[in-house]
Amino acid sequence: MRKRTGLDMRTSEPIGLRPLIAYSAPALPLSMLLMPLILYLPAYYATSVGLPLAMVGLIFSLARAFDGIIDPLIGHLSDASRGRWGRKPWLLGGAPLLVIATWYLCRPPHGAGLAYLGLWLFLFYLAWSTVQIPYLSWGVELSRDYRQRTRIAGFREGNLLVGTLLATGLPLLLGGGHPDLDTILAVFVGTTAILLPLAVVAAVSLTPAGPAPQAAAPIGLIAGIRLVAGNGPFLRLMGAIFAFWLAANIWNACVLLVMEHVLGLDTGTFLIFVLGQFLIGLMALPLVTRLANRIGKHRALAIGTLAFFSILLLLLLVPRGQAMIAFLPFALLGLVTPVVWVLPAATAGDAVELGILLSGRDQSALYMAFYNFAQKLALAASIGIALPLLGLLGFDPARGQPMPLIVVGIVLPLLCATAGALLLRGYPITERRHAAIRRRIARVHPHLATSVG
Repeated sequence: MRKRTGLDMRTSEPIGLRPLIAYSAPALPLSMLLMPLILYLPAYYATSVGLPLAMVGLIFSLARAFDGIIDPLIGHLSDASRGRWGRKPWLLGGAPLLVIATWYLCRPPHGAGLAYLGLWLFLFYLAWSTVQIPYLSWGVELSRDYRQRTRIAGFREGNLLVGTLLATGLPLLLGGGHPDLDTILAVFVGTTAILLPLAVVAAVSLTPAGPAPQAAAPIGLIAGIRLVAGNGPFLRLMGAIFAFWLAANIWNACVLLVMEHVLGLDTGTFLIFVLGQFLIGLMALPLVTRLANRIGKHRALAIGTLAFFSILLLLLLVPRGQAMIAFLPFALLGLVTPVVWVLPAATAGDAVELGILLSGRDQSALYMAFYNFAQKLALAASIGIALPLLGLLGFDPARGQPMPLIVVGIVLPLLCATAGALLLRGYPITERRHAAIRRRIARVHPHLATSVG
């Protein structure tokens, strides 16, 4: 009988706690970088810097399109260049550029114009993809075991939750409760400039690179994309994840308006609610990973996401201006928040092995590039859907009618999440099927046996 190691005895490839913590460390500063990019920078360049709002929006849209285009290229190059050091050189090369781009983007000099914004925003996205895609791929390769992969994703996304807590709480703490945009961005720049290099060095030093497959004849990017497109379950999963993230981003686009015009609460109260939600989510993370391993990741993802957006309906029962009562739905959201953060990436990683079996090639980074692209497409689509639809339904911030916000901000996300859950009904890559795929790879593609564990 095998000696227990703190893991389920049916799992394989146990990963030590120290390398697991080290691998997950970069997720914390990386998550903190997303907050200013999404919430603060457009407003900062339009107000504090004084650039035309329409042109700022155009530059951010063009940079986002550039980001989506380069993702598959970064993934392809990362797969093609993998050697004994795995993905580590990409993180070591990309992290300094990411720190520099963040510094200049968030601390523009007096007189900075549109060209300045465009240059550093494009460099930021290039550096972000150079780090993020190999980083996610590295997590896929650390273990090919179904349950171990959930554990790896749980540690990584747990640090994302911690990073979000810090990104929300530090500006409030250092800004005296009412920080201006300059203070908020200075906090982000200073924190990430210290934490990101330290975290990357720790990860590279203490975490195994992951086994690299034997070299195969090189193929081009277009041929690699075609191979990924031939993985039907992966494309189906991407459709579901796109629907889930579309729902989440529509809610994010409307949440401040919902707080003000439906609940009658201010932005400061919202930040406190978010802190509470993610703190509860961090505590609920171990329970979510256990549930996912018990019932299957795809089932837990579908059920948990539906639960998340169903809880939003409880906001309609909250009396206007009652902050204590309004916090209760946000506390319930915290219980299922880890589902939305942890399980999409872990489930996507399981489809990589099917791609290896079908194509005879390990394209982990290219798969993760498509996963990243689905997230970014959902973010772009949510803005193009939520705000125009609010206008079409007659929402006017000056009048503050709640019904358009209820339809767009609460009902529509639930409908999107339901569509995603239906796509996962009968999803074929279960734990048992995943193990069978790994065994078959070892027989059909023995040169990739070390790659699949």
